[in-house]
Amino acid sequence: MNVLLITHALNNKFRNYSPLFTAVKENSFQWWHYIESTWIVTTDHTADTFARVLYPHIENTDYVLVVKIHKDYQGWLPKEAWDWLNEKSFY
Repeated sequence: MNVLLITHALNNKFRNYSPLFTAVKENSFQWWHYIESTWIVTTDHTADTFARVLYPHIENTDYVLVVKIHKDYQGWLPKEAWDWLNEKSFY
């Protein structure tokens, strides 16, 4: 299982991005979404395959970054966010 961080800049204020968010959720075992433009998911997908799942749901003016998270992370988040992250297995 992989833990991936997905962050995005969705630039078309007239587009319905619901299919993108559905794709994130449907391709994840679990997902976390405490920061507006950021998701953390557990999945069997690699960063490359997960990004390819998302591409049909964005425009060429949008940006998406998908990276695998390793145990070395830090930030300022609520306790429940740290609890969620800390219970995941990182390889």
